[in-house]
Amino acid sequence: MQLLFLSQLFDVKAESNLALLTEAAISEGHRVSWGSIDHLRLNHQRVQTQGFYEVASSQNFERSGSAATLDCLSFDCVWVLSLGERASFLDKLQLLRIVEGQTRVINSTEALLHLRSKYALTQLSHLFQHPKTYGSRDPETLFKVIEAGGDWILKPPAGSLGQGVFLINRETSNYRDILRHVNGIKRDQYVLLQAYIPEIKNGEKRVLLANGKLIGTYLRTQTDDHRTNLMQGATAQATVLSEEEVALIDRLGEHCKTLGACFVGIDLVYPFVIEINVVNPGGLNTLDQLGAGKKAHLVIRHILSS
Repeated sequence: MQLLFLSQLFDVKAESNLALLTEAAISEGHRVSWGSIDHLRLNHQRVQTQGFYEVASSQNFERSGSAATLDCLSFDCVWVLSLGERASFLDKLQLLRIVEGQTRVINSTEALLHLRSKYALTQLSHLFQHPKTYGSRDPETLFKVIEAGGDWILKPPAGSLGQGVFLINRETSNYRDILRHVNGIKRDQYVLLQAYIPEIKNGEKRVLLANGKLIGTYLRTQTDDHRTNLMQGATAQATVLSEEEVALIDRLGEHCKTLGACFVGIDLVYPFVIEINVVNPGGLNTLDQLGAGKKAHLVIRHILSS
């Protein structure tokens, strides 16, 4: 199979998903190329990018000369590992939609647009519980929510890695300044308020799924602050899912498959699902470090053999 990974940066660190999935795909007999998500372009009826054709190995990858032009429609599968620069997100999504009409895109454009959305999770109450959530670009609307009481997680809708995430309540002296900061100088950025789940103090489980099948799970525990993101200093440890959690993940895995979300990371504080990560979810390297084995091969087999 001819496989194209689209990434913002050609990150060749051994622990990156680009490196792990590249090595696993090559060892499974697939031919792997790398393309730049931010260089997607339309050339008449063809969607192209700049990148490197048939990478021999991520471990010994060296750029030799300028990148080549890659025709996305000539690949059997285009796998999105980054959405790149935020300002051009919709343009890239529309270009990927064209690609999707003729070749397989992982994850699907529907999943990238809707399942990734922190808004859409509020509409899936038939599948799981989700913290009470408010979203607006009007600070006054959100001020009223905070002033009504309770502890809240304030964050940008399209954020990642725990950046720009704050734990606040009406007793937080500068909560208005924090909200205005996330809202932006021009007051043109949406802000989310999500009810704080106290149980998260005991940890949040990251669950990885490939084509609806459980790949592995581990527990992320906060250290210095309220965030459980490993990039923000949280710690990881081996864990297992309870019977109730397995049943929930099975239901959610089937739902993700119907939307074309083949590789996802679910953040779980049972019975609450906090987020569903559909753009390059982290955890493969962490599972390896915790002794769960090299799971990238399972991801490749489950997804590319389907």
